[in-house]
Amino acid sequence: MTGTAIAQLIAYLIYPILTRIYSTADMGELGVYTRLVAFIAAIATARYEATLPVAKQDNHAFSLYRLSFRISLIVLTAVFMIGMTYYLLRPYNFSNYIFLLISVLSAYVSVWINLGTNWSVRKKLFRQISVQRMINSVSVNALRLIFGVLNWGAFGLIFGTLLGSFLSIFAFVKTFLSNKKSYASTADLKRMRVLAKNYKSYPTVYLPHVLLDLSVDLALAACIVEFYGKGTFGSYSYAYLMLKLPLSLFGQSLGQVFFNKSSELANQQKSLYPLTMKTLRTLFFLSIVPFTLLFFFGSDLFGVVFGERWIEAGRIAEILAPALMLNFIVSPISSLSLVLSKQKLMFGFGLTVAFFQLFDFGVLPVLMKVLDKFHFTDTGFSSFHWILGFNSVLLSAVYLIIIVLFLRLTKRLYADNV
Repeated sequence: MTGTAIAQLIAYLIYPILTRIYSTADMGELGVYTRLVAFIAAIATARYEATLPVAKQDNHAFSLYRLSFRISLIVLTAVFMIGMTYYLLRPYNFSNYIFLLISVLSAYVSVWINLGTNWSVRKKLFRQISVQRMINSVSVNALRLIFGVLNWGAFGLIFGTLLGSFLSIFAFVKTFLSNKKSYASTADLKRMRVLAKNYKSYPTVYLPHVLLDLSVDLALAACIVEFYGKGTFGSYSYAYLMLKLPLSLFGQSLGQVFFNKSSELANQQKSLYPLTMKTLRTLFFLSIVPFTLLFFFGSDLFGVVFGERWIEAGRIAEILAPALMLNFIVSPISSLSLVLSKQKLMFGFGLTVAFFQLFDFGVLPVLMKVLDKFHFTDTGFSSFHWILGFNSVLLSAVYLIIIVLFLRLTKRLYADNV
């Protein structure tokens, strides 16, 4: 967690410079790119990388490591070929081919990061995860800064992200190659097929859940760009990024350790309730101060720190703060759905959230045009702000229900083996 915090602190120090170099529209294009890459990377491994920490034996886990990597090569090749075919059928535009190539390469790098991180969690190589994140943060943001000074625009943001992330994966690659010798027997295809079948819930249940979330993110990006423009989406995307940073600082690291520890407790048939309560308390106290400050002073803070063009992003952050605070608390313990084999239940919650998001950003903008005659905009809030507020309330309710549900489930399970 300390290493991750240092990595994100570096990013915090560079962001105020980047926001004075790049426009909100540039950030909007970066937001679309990162969402697309996340979607492709999730498909690439069929979510088998999430099995690495929970597999009971190391040789099984490394077989799943190999399986995930092989699946990713097939999927990414298919994505590239489909993309090439699509662009060949359209009017020639060289930038389309560059964007396709960068997106596929970025997804490949993300696969290495996801697999390496999950293997490191299993082997308790938390220092290696910290080093990777620090290198990633320094290299990505330094390259974005350099390319910004060179006036490369949105391409500089995207290419800097790819190149910087690539520089951060060498420790994971080295670990994989060294373990490859120790687990030579894991190359057996028959073993891989058996393990793939044993953990079929990950591609059949967990993957659709993840893809649902990522698809909604892409759809929201498309809707906001369509109804409000790239600049508004850039402000929204940047506000969302800043609100998610506490999750990157602490929540993600705590979540990985929580996943590892809760898996061990479940295998030993010990109660998960004390660990869950302790994690929730920690997350609440970590989140209450930063999210409260953003809720009351977001527009002022963004204007001072990032520049006047980002005041709108600060206002968006104020509206989103309650929902994303609860998301920060829920996300690290969401791995309980895997530990407790409740993927279908979480998929149901995912469908609910997806419906709210798509309705709010895909349908309400049309309805708000009809409601303009009631002069809602005279209050100082645009239709986009009203939609964000409505969405924040709905999501907050869903996250509260998930927290209560996890507490009830863990309190009942192995209650006599605290």
